[in-house]
Amino acid sequence: MGCLKSKFASNNNKDKYLEVQPEVPTLTDRQVEILEKSWDSLKHDISKVGVITFMNLFQTHPEVQDAFLPFQQLSKEDMEHSAILRSHALRVMGTVEKCIGRIKTPEKLENLMHELGERHTHYNARYDFVDLVGNQFVLAIKPHFDNQWTPEIEDAWVQLFKVMTYHMKKGLIDAPVITY
Repeated sequence: MGCLKSKFASNNNKDKYLEVQPEVPTLTDRQVEILEKSWDSLKHDISKVGVITFMNLFQTHPEVQDAFLPFQQLSKEDMEHSAILRSHALRVMGTVEKCIGRIKTPEKLENLMHELGERHTHYNARYDFVDLVGNQFVLAIKPHFDNQWTPEIEDAWVQLFKVMTYHMKKGLIDAPVITY
């Protein structure tokens, strides 16, 4: 029979986690305004942005592709046409959309991402891979804005992903582990 126990059975592990965690990231009112406005422009290309994000992620970090069982050993061409990749990319972009929708109620955004982190323990998601998606997302949306792209837009999106990944990683850490 399995038992439920915390990943942090010893205080040493939790202390190490707390030592390396930065301050809780937040968004300014200006960043919220920029994110909402830029999302309105982006949301019509959500599928395309999601696929580009993951294609770039897998190209720059092949070890991430290998962590996804359905994508192991697939060629770039096969990946581009993969219904499973499109589906996952849409789910991730849907999460971004939910975060934008909760952006003015930070506790709801935090809960959403924390729960997502907890769920990802069931997929054996790697803690160190969580931070990689945000940068690829920013690179994927930049061409969409063409000459309207500014450092302020980039900073707002980078900061949103810092908020998202902070709480998702916390969920990965806080999730109970079932041992047998």
